[in-house]
Amino acid sequence: MMTMRYQGINLGNVKISNRSSILRLLNNYGAMSRKDIAEAVGLTAASVTLICTELLEEGVIVELGEAEEEKRAGRRKILVDINHAYKNVITIAIEADDTYISVTDIGGQVKCHNEISTDKTMEPEKFLKFICDESKRMLWENDILKDSILGVAVTVPGKVDRSKGVSLNTYNIWTAPVPVAQVMTKELGFPIIVENNLKAYAQSEIYFGKGKEEGNLFLLKWGPGVGAAIIVDQHIYQGANGMAAEIGHMTEGVDGRLCNCGRRGCLEAYISTHAIINDIKAAKIPMPILKEWLDAGNEMRYNNTAKWASLRDEGLQNIIKEKVCKLAHNVRNAISLIDPDRVVLLGYMFEVPGLYDIFIDCYKNYDDAVGEDFFVKSQLSVGQNHTEGLAVVLEELFF
Repeated sequence: MMTMRYQGINLGNVKISNRSSILRLLNNYGAMSRKDIAEAVGLTAASVTLICTELLEEGVIVELGEAEEEKRAGRRKILVDINHAYKNVITIAIEADDTYISVTDIGGQVKCHNEISTDKTMEPEKFLKFICDESKRMLWENDILKDSILGVAVTVPGKVDRSKGVSLNTYNIWTAPVPVAQVMTKELGFPIIVENNLKAYAQSEIYFGKGKEEGNLFLLKWGPGVGAAIIVDQHIYQGANGMAAEIGHMTEGVDGRLCNCGRRGCLEAYISTHAIINDIKAAKIPMPILKEWLDAGNEMRYNNTAKWASLRDEGLQNIIKEKVCKLAHNVRNAISLIDPDRVVLLGYMFEVPGLYDIFIDCYKNYDDAVGEDFFVKSQLSVGQNHTEGLAVVLEELFF
């Protein structure tokens, strides 16, 4: 009979786990003393001192000086914190209309940023090489050394095979699989991580936003499309095929509009920014204020939504309210299944003056007992700077 031999504990993995625990603690709570770190993570003071010494030598953390309340006789508490200048990260957000390239430090401070049009007519590999050229130009012009780059995050809509670095289907950008990591690693020479844009944002919410306080969240993004992500116990729920929380592709009916995904009746086919613009233009109702605005030389576009969606035109506002209520109805159905602590709202549609309040009112038609703080707007600057991929790199290559 064959006997199993006990292999013992992998001390290298234990050390990595302990380092990770300390870095996550500092990320969530800020500067702490070695003694307080030891108590929080359940390690001996000697172990924490040894790990912190190594992290200091590597430049990963820094000493900030003596804790204010400890400036008295006796042993001093010296605070340590993550050194945000330790490395930089390139984040590339490829979206339906525009692509955003940023370089940030590991704390999220943007060092440089550029925006280019997403060229859907170009072969995917050629467009990716164009992005790489633009990224290298930004590093050169801003004196950012290649050795300072921790890694690159590329976020895209739709289904992604993160383990292989492949975009499987972005619906309205590329419909065939694209080996993003393979192409860009050859061009840039950095580790490339490819992730769905909403899952990347959810990771950012865990590290920098409400996820530091709440374990179970539902993230809803609206603009230009509509998408969602689920956080359970501070981890992103992926689903069996990595496509959990595709609220934009919940169906309104079998004979509905054709969606970019190829199916009919998807929610996104009705409430994406482009769908709203098309429905307003096709409406057979008088909208005099909108007409006057258009006659003045203005144009309805996704990137000036706040201007036209804020016009006090009754016909226009009725169409927008109908869209908001359709979204609220689907959100209620999703929430009744997963029962999150809180719902985090993001995307430029929720920044349109008055639209957030309309959404809450519509939602209360289905659940008038909802708490005042159940819905919150994301407070992260990630949406503004399109650096949602930062947390993806930190998760895999830093923490």
